[in-house]
Amino acid sequence: MVRKGKGPWWFGSSMAGRFDLPAPHGTCYLASDPLAALLELLGADRARWIVSREFLQERRLRELPVPRELSIADLTARETSGFGITAEIGTLVPYALPQAWAARLHQVRFDGLYYWLRHDPSRAEGWAFFGPQGERKGYRRGRELPISDHLIDRLWRECRIAVARTPMSGELTILDDG
Repeated sequence: MVRKGKGPWWFGSSMAGRFDLPAPHGTCYLASDPLAALLELLGADRARWIVSREFLQERRLRELPVPRELSIADLTARETSGFGITAEIGTLVPYALPQAWAARLHQVRFDGLYYWLRHDPSRAEGWAFFGPQGERKGYRRGRELPISDHLIDRLWRECRIAVARTPMSGELTILDDG
């Protein structure tokens, strides 16, 4: 999920993301399906099960081809429990521990990791790819898709999250507490 007009292969190093690597490296996040990507975008910041249509109109989905063969650490595999990794790795807040694991996996030459997404309780899959910070303009940008009415219907039907137009000020009634 990207903002309209932005490239999809952005490797962030702000340390605001779950598996972010510090500069000069970065992490690019992808989700297994459009609804999972939307839930990750909305995250914990969504207010009372409603999101504005205008917010979604500024976002685009991307169907992306993986640019090359990658060595990915599977954090959903039982064998990772022997290293102290549990399913919490995809839900822990703050992100210090997941970021430390990402840094260690990158250090031992993994190109990324596979994990369960935090904001989709159905166990949707996510990928965090490692690379130099910034945009990879040389990677194929894939197919850009607007957020469809079908996906908005699924958001309501499967997650009970509504999409509504932001009201104009003239449509609001202001109540005086006094």
